[in-house]
Amino acid sequence: MSDPSDSPGPSPLRDLLAPLDRDTDLWPGRHVDLAPFRIYLRRVARGSDTAPAVAGRVLYVHGLGGSSLNWTDLGEVLAPVLDGYAMDLPGFGFSDPPADGGYSLTMMTDSVIAVLEHLGGAHVVGNSLGGAIVARVAAARPDLVHTLTLISPAFPDLRPRVRRLSFIPLTLATVPRVGPAVFGYLGRAHPERQVAQTLREIMVRPQTLGATRIAQAVEHAVARAELPWAPEALSRSLNALVTSWLWMSGRDHWRRARQITAPTLVVWGGRDKLVSSAIAPRLIRTIAGSRLVMFGAVGHVCQMEIPVETAREIARHLEVHRPAATPAC
Repeated sequence: MSDPSDSPGPSPLRDLLAPLDRDTDLWPGRHVDLAPFRIYLRRVARGSDTAPAVAGRVLYVHGLGGSSLNWTDLGEVLAPVLDGYAMDLPGFGFSDPPADGGYSLTMMTDSVIAVLEHLGGAHVVGNSLGGAIVARVAAARPDLVHTLTLISPAFPDLRPRVRRLSFIPLTLATVPRVGPAVFGYLGRAHPERQVAQTLREIMVRPQTLGATRIAQAVEHAVARAELPWAPEALSRSLNALVTSWLWMSGRDHWRRARQITAPTLVVWGGRDKLVSSAIAPRLIRTIAGSRLVMFGAVGHVCQMEIPVETAREIARHLEVHRPAATPAC
């Protein structure tokens, strides 16, 4: 079968991608009031806002313990193709915590829907917890999701794997009373150690990020340590996710996945320590018409570890599912 991107016509989207530069500034962002949420939303700093992106806009949604910073490199590589927006989930990054202090999957799903309504719909890319959340969004609001890309989505993985819960931020956040104090202390006094430990757990080769990206992550860890709700956001979101896996063996996740109609790409790192790539075949069978790309020696965050390769697969996904041009009269 021929690839639509090889047919005559406009250049394949993969040929339009920007080169990788790990030394750029962070994307600018601002708070957006989307009652009942106050969301921090970053927009990729494109070279020129006068030239529209070829394939429209995209919303990136991070995973547990992450933030909108997780999408800097992927978003910039894709910038000529997609006008990129990256949100901080409620309580993460610089978004306000939910008013009622509840970190349910429903609340997080509603927050993403609110942003998509604000944007008028978009292609959607989610990683880890963000992947599980945007899958729910796609099932509930197909009108808002043009295409869907799931990167190591946190679907139920119930086999005993202690390491998935072992990295420092989650461990500290779940210790009552002591956890928040120690979490804040490490963020202020030893942020480099905290960031290095986290990167070792989510990436196979964290050194590929480069000095600039690591320094930005450290600066963000220091800023997060000053937010009183940060440990609670981690612990309660983790509890909500694990509970959703345990309740009826996670059947609700799979039920919702069967309802997804958006063209779906699933990307996984073969050496993911947190959510096993062994569940990827089941996810592909569950989401009708979906496609799997497996990267062997990569961890939990393909968008950070191999942004160029990940961008090429997303561009190919968009190319295959790009609406056909209207014939001239």
